[in-house]
Amino acid sequence: MDPLTQIALGSAIGTVTLGRKVGARKAAILGGIIAELPDIDMLFPADSIIDTYVDHRGPTHSILMHLVAMPAFGEALRYLDERLRGERWLCYGVAFALLSTHALLDGFTTYGTKLLWPLFTEPISWSSIFIIDPLYSLPLLVALLVSLFSTAQTGSMPLGVRARRTASWGLILSSAYMGWTLAARELAETKALDALAAGEIRYQRMTMIPLPFNSLAWRGLAVDGDRYVNVYVSLLDDGAPPLHEHRRNLALADVLPDRAPVDRIAWFSHGFHALERDGDAILLRDLRLGVEPNYVLTFRIAEFNSEDATMVPPTRVTYSPDWSQLEWLWRRIFDEGAARDE
Repeated sequence: MDPLTQIALGSAIGTVTLGRKVGARKAAILGGIIAELPDIDMLFPADSIIDTYVDHRGPTHSILMHLVAMPAFGEALRYLDERLRGERWLCYGVAFALLSTHALLDGFTTYGTKLLWPLFTEPISWSSIFIIDPLYSLPLLVALLVSLFSTAQTGSMPLGVRARRTASWGLILSSAYMGWTLAARELAETKALDALAAGEIRYQRMTMIPLPFNSLAWRGLAVDGDRYVNVYVSLLDDGAPPLHEHRRNLALADVLPDRAPVDRIAWFSHGFHALERDGDAILLRDLRLGVEPNYVLTFRIAEFNSEDATMVPPTRVTYSPDWSQLEWLWRRIFDEGAARDE
């Protein structure tokens, strides 16, 4: 999830667990800081830009490594506030909760998280929530604001008590919404599978991807040999939506002097990848992240010189956001006839 949501989640956990001991404001700040620490791996050096993204959410996001790191962070909490000196097991438990909930929350996004590294190194993804979802984040952000301004007493209820209650409700509401996204994914997958069956589309693998900022509209992504198929569904649909077929151009990998970048993305994306020739350049895409044709992880990996392809240091291809698609997305939730032009 986005860093602000991760901080807000950690702040809520900190407020609920440590607020009575050190005050809601300090508990929220400590919780938010520790909860965001797993993303420090984005600062680690990597051999290429592809490795930067493939290796992200690795050891620092492993629940097993969080168990190893728990004593160090627990002792740090005890050191930071003398009121926690006699609360070793509380501090250990809070430290583990702050780190592991960050990783688990990331696991619900499409990107994937190596939750069990090093025992199981493949990214785990339940792909039920977009990386930014206001309905999940809002209760936690409200709790964060209440905790940060918890410095006085209003009426008969101290703000510290109010902050802990607000944080508790924030955690309950956000967790309930996350549960809903799992159910929504199953409902959307049923509609996508029906659309693929109606179009007589065979596929080797298929996944569901939440569309931006909501849990009602989804993209089904099916892969069959050298083609992939996008199908956009809303939970409010009655009929079968149109299918959008595209080529994966996997034969381009055969002209590459080095297949390592393709193999890395193929592994990372669980086979949901494609290649494209753009002028003299060969582009490599992770098809799960983004919307056709603007995929977030698109890399320039080679270029043609005469008839031969030469590997180049991978560079990420960036696109300007097409904000007009947000208007289409809103219409698509309620109107199954609002088809995209791909």
